[in-house]
Amino acid sequence: MKDKTLTRTPRSVASRPRVVQTAGGFELAGLHAPQFRGVDLADQCRAAFEEAVTLLEPHDLTLRDVSRIVCHIADADEFPASFPVFRQFFPTTSPGMTMMWLKDAPSSVPKITVDLIINVPEEEDMDVATGF
Repeated sequence: MKDKTLTRTPRSVASRPRVVQTAGGFELAGLHAPQFRGVDLADQCRAAFEEAVTLLEPHDLTLRDVSRIVCHIADADEFPASFPVFRQFFPTTSPGMTMMWLKDAPSSVPKITVDLIINVPEEEDMDVATGF
């Protein structure tokens, strides 16, 4: 019988975000601040993007490559405070953004979790016979 008093860490190894290649490019899903308890939404967002930079680097990707951001937020009232963070990490690009408000989210979850989608454009079709 399992001991029911065991606690889970906020981010287990299995739930750790990682870059995954998809049919259309890459995805970094479930990204959130490594330490989020007692941290406001803007600082959680900043920590998540800092981690994203580290996770994308081995794949020769940067935040400039992100084409879409999906934000899962627990507190819609706090979300506007994260706008300067988005401008800090995306100063020259404007990826599309979708926000999903997780109403009544428990305090045991991050205030913001982010999915980053990177679409890699297909190379133009070449005529196999001519090479053009």
